[in-house]
Amino acid sequence: MQSKILHKMAYDRNPMLTTYADKVKVRDFVGKKIGPDYLTKSFGVFDNLVGVEANCFPRNFVLKSNHGSGAVVICWDGAPRGTALPKNLARITWDKFLINPDDLHWGDLVRLSSKWMKQNYYWRLGSFPEWAYKDIPPQLLVEEVLTNDGNLPEDFKFFMVNGVCKFVQVDFARFSGHKRNLYSPDWIKLEVSYTWPMSEEALARPEKLDEMLRVASALSEGVDFVRVDLYDTDQGVKFGELTNYPDGGSFQFTPKEFGVEIYKDWVPDYSKADGNK
Repeated sequence: MQSKILHKMAYDRNPMLTTYADKVKVRDFVGKKIGPDYLTKSFGVFDNLVGVEANCFPRNFVLKSNHGSGAVVICWDGAPRGTALPKNLARITWDKFLINPDDLHWGDLVRLSSKWMKQNYYWRLGSFPEWAYKDIPPQLLVEEVLTNDGNLPEDFKFFMVNGVCKFVQVDFARFSGHKRNLYSPDWIKLEVSYTWPMSEEALARPEKLDEMLRVASALSEGVDFVRVDLYDTDQGVKFGELTNYPDGGSFQFTPKEFGVEIYKDWVPDYSKADGNK
């Protein structure tokens, strides 16, 4: 699979990839494709936070950049106390932060988000260029915090080839002790790992799995490959993002044979794709 992702990064110039990658623009696509009920509530889109007052935001919110992967602040009453946003930003790039509203210093959020707005995810030291991000105008999106039974919800990532789900990735404890499990579309745990170790946590088949599979299929219609990220929440199934290049194509499955077998029917051909003519 890794080589096919890298091939897609190098040769697929379908302009829809930029729409998928843009966390602001993709909301319009999703709303028209499957309906606005699947979108999280938005509190606004900003070019930057300079001059924006803190009281413009609710107490609990998610702030994310639209033009990269990561670059997220989750400000939530359920977060443990005692963690602040960094004041020294020298080593900060596309990091994710979970913070309690009582530990939020507005000036730190303004400085952090201002740095995000100056970055370009398309080209990063040590990574292959990710074309889909190249020309996205940087913006900041503010959304509601999603919950499931009073906790942050699991992130279900559906790996789709030609509208068909090949497997589902579930991440646990993303902000401490990150682990990751893979499941078949009919919810059998796969003895396969990549990037993060597997969790021993037993995760029951989600009640809304069939709905999420239908949503993932609809959003990946007409696309050779895309990862569809969804949340099963107290507010219903909600859209997360569409990912063209998971992990920038830099990962390997363990065992390696899994990637070969699961994607054997994905044959990338971008000679006639829009943007390649």
